[in-house]
Amino acid sequence: MNHGFEMVICRTCFLGGFLTHFFVMNKSTSRRSILHVYAHPDDESFGNPATFTLYANQGVRMGLLTLTRGEAGLTNGVCRPDELGDVRHAELKDACRVLGVEDMTLWNYPDGGLKSIEDSEILPRLEEFIRNFSPDVVVTYGEDGVTGHPDHIAVGGWTSKAFHRLVRRNPGDAPKRLYHRISPAKRREIYNRPDLVYRDDYTTIVDGRNFPHARRKAHACHRSQRQATDYTQPKVFEAGSVDYYVRQHPAWRGGPLEADLFGDSHHADETGLP
Repeated sequence: MNHGFEMVICRTCFLGGFLTHFFVMNKSTSRRSILHVYAHPDDESFGNPATFTLYANQGVRMGLLTLTRGEAGLTNGVCRPDELGDVRHAELKDACRVLGVEDMTLWNYPDGGLKSIEDSEILPRLEEFIRNFSPDVVVTYGEDGVTGHPDHIAVGGWTSKAFHRLVRRNPGDAPKRLYHRISPAKRREIYNRPDLVYRDDYTTIVDGRNFPHARRKAHACHRSQRQATDYTQPKVFEAGSVDYYVRQHPAWRGGPLEADLFGDSHHADETGLP
């Protein structure tokens, strides 16, 4: 039984003053591309918006697959509970425009109920989606889901399994790199959030401080939700522009920490990075 259905795969632009959505599938391109796979609308904006903006400004094709419409979240007085899924869909589209996401896909799996979905249903669908998007890099949550949220953990696990199955079956056409987004242990004192899972096994640090307001602008799009971290504090604000990852594939063998998701550069010293 298929619990979800594809809501939208879109590319947005303005033509004649009107917002137009171009539906994109099996897009062939020689540009580098990164696909993020997350559970809820706002995970891209509350999680790693600096990474999105940094690479979008470099001309990288940025994609986002979100598995739920976030209908189980709080409304923050913006709408009725029964309207929340539609509202968060609209908020997600606004955030994608801010962050430079060209290709956004929203599925309709149950918010808060992803653990009830069978692997046999979701994995083939994820594999097909990743194969059609044909990214160079896939980004998702680590096994802790960053916050321990069951939906995050489920999506991270499925995406990683789908990635590795594609690599085993057809390594020549599969994505080349897989990253898990994490919260570094050095942020424990800065964030003061006991709900986060802090780690020190990161392999890659993406410095997006050249785009310091990406998070603030993306947050503003998600009016129905409240971010638990107070980014008005200077140290927290700066930290919010630097994203930490664990490289899952190719397997990390040690050495200087990566400075980007394509493995092209490395950090000589991470001391100055929040």
